[in-house]
Amino acid sequence: MKKFIVLLVATWMVAGLQAQVEPLFSETFDRCIDAEDENYGYTGGNDEQWGGDIAKAQVIYTDNKNEWDFTYCNGAYQCLKVGTSSKQGAASTPVIACTGEAVLSFRVAPWEGDSLFYISISGGTTTDPTAYELAKHKWTEITVRISDIKGSLKITFSSLYKHRFFLDDVVVMPADPNAGAIRTDVGSMLDFGLVGKNYNSQQRTIAVTGANLTGNISATIENDADNLFRVSASSLPAAGGALTVTCVSGGSADMHGAFLMLRGKDAKTQEQVEKRVTLLVEVATVSLEGSGTKPDPFTVNDVHTIADYSLAWSGTYYWCTGYILGGVKRYQDQFDGISYTDTLSLVLATTPDETDMDKIVTVQISHDARMALNVKDHPELIGKRVKVQGLLVNDKGNPLYLGKDGIRNVSTESQYEIEGDESSIEVVKQDVRGTKVLREGVLYIERDGCIYTITGERVKE
Repeated sequence: MKKFIVLLVATWMVAGLQAQVEPLFSETFDRCIDAEDENYGYTGGNDEQWGGDIAKAQVIYTDNKNEWDFTYCNGAYQCLKVGTSSKQGAASTPVIACTGEAVLSFRVAPWEGDSLFYISISGGTTTDPTAYELAKHKWTEITVRISDIKGSLKITFSSLYKHRFFLDDVVVMPADPNAGAIRTDVGSMLDFGLVGKNYNSQQRTIAVTGANLTGNISATIENDADNLFRVSASSLPAAGGALTVTCVSGGSADMHGAFLMLRGKDAKTQEQVEKRVTLLVEVATVSLEGSGTKPDPFTVNDVHTIADYSLAWSGTYYWCTGYILGGVKRYQDQFDGISYTDTLSLVLATTPDETDMDKIVTVQISHDARMALNVKDHPELIGKRVKVQGLLVNDKGNPLYLGKDGIRNVSTESQYEIEGDESSIEVVKQDVRGTKVLREGVLYIERDGCIYTITGERVKE
């Protein structure tokens, strides 16, 4: 999302690494988006706003289960604002497991008219600068090398009096890529996503890789106050393996979290090496019919509820199901009714005969899925139930697609599934069964030689 991460990886690759080194700690603040703060919204920093009536969000969402220590901080647009015009602010990272040397990298930008900030390091030392004067109206990328780390590290970013700043993309990397390490294919977070109150247990498999370790890698679940998470094995070989993490049913409506702690020994130094994976699940604060998984997809009603209560997360793909009414007729990129010639979208409803356009959801068909899903080339899809996997919000937290509650980015890279042939559907007002007929882009029902509209009214020939 942000160029700093790309530059950092590129730097390590140039240094001769065979593969990307996993960070010891990473924080993007990417969950600070407009839809998730009811009072103010998230503004400032990454939207090129640097001062004024911005960055007032009281809730700060982090990638690390809110374990930062914040003093006079606010959420900005996918970043953090530190300090106020009259108060000295500070943001301290969680304790980071680390030994020896590490490299801290981050992006920082000043508030309009301000310029100063500084960092302090607990658990290690540095000869690099710890106080900085920043250039106006731009992000500055800063790298600090830290040494003499004795097992843990904590970093504090502080403002000076009347000197506020924006902070983003905080990353701590091991200075020696050949040191003992434990890595996972999910990075530092395993997110089970959004589920309904009565969700069933869910499982995720994590690939664990050990590098330059001796002995086994232990695996334990810690800080699980709600007792919701289980791990399939207590240890793995030094080279790694696969672990299954289960999120069991029974959580209350709230955010639930714990840590999967992986521990081993560096083959050279015999010192303990740790890897912490944050486990998260969000239980909806309202009742949902589905859980957003393929076996238990969200319904059209769920999509409306999720949009109304801002329950979904940007970047998370959910499964949803509904009956295809057609595609979207557009006027100035807004929903303007049902189309039977559109190839870029779908309209889904709870029933195949829905006529209330406030009860439908719109679906964006992306790229290679268009050939299989569009109603212009496949009128036989109209009236069929489909499962699609897509985004319920965009990267700015907007749940609408073409002005309606929507599902985005449905493609063969996500997934879709058309359920069995349902060419015979129920006609509401006639209480009979008929066959679908498409005439000049309009769907009708044929029964006993007579033609009816989708709501059951007979059409005079």
